[in-house]
Amino acid sequence: MKRIAIITLAALITLSMTAPAFAKAGTSTSQDTEIDGSVVLATAPASGFDTGLGITVGAGTTLPHIDKNLQGRVDISYFTWSASQFGVDVSYTRIPLLFSGRYFVPTRDNRLKVYIQGGLELSFDKVEAAITLPSPPFAFGTVKESSSETRIGLVPGAGIEYKLSPTLGLVVDARWHIITDGYLTVQFGLASHF
Repeated sequence: MKRIAIITLAALITLSMTAPAFAKAGTSTSQDTEIDGSVVLATAPASGFDTGLGITVGAGTTLPHIDKNLQGRVDISYFTWSASQFGVDVSYTRIPLLFSGRYFVPTRDNRLKVYIQGGLELSFDKVEAAITLPSPPFAFGTVKESSSETRIGLVPGAGIEYKLSPTLGLVVDARWHIITDGYLTVQFGLASHF
């Protein structure tokens, strides 16, 4: 029940910030709404794990009623890490949902967008361990255990976007995930503006 309350509260806060901007999207020429996708490198969340890979999909819209350089965002990601020691294979899966704000620093080149960002992360984590027991005379095979948790953390970051056209841009950004089993991510992707 606590999880549902946290998710609902985070969603309501984000909707209250972005709904007026989305409603004005068709009427305001300064409105910029985007959808983006990235491939992500993620440092290990705990010792013994390899560097992980993941994907992120996000959407954002400028909030001109607050500041023309401010964007409200929602991102969802999927990360996996693995480790193997002494016959135990461990996989760590994390699905973070990020509610954030992004502030664009004004630049002289209209094709280059530099930003800083920060937000609240709701992370759904699952750790699975598989132990392979010796074969005959012990024919037990593989034993698996798993554990799931929901965690909350903060995510500061920064990045750049280079516009290839008025509607398409290349994005690179870095984020520090301050959460249980914290980690750093570096993202490379494309953003579509409309």
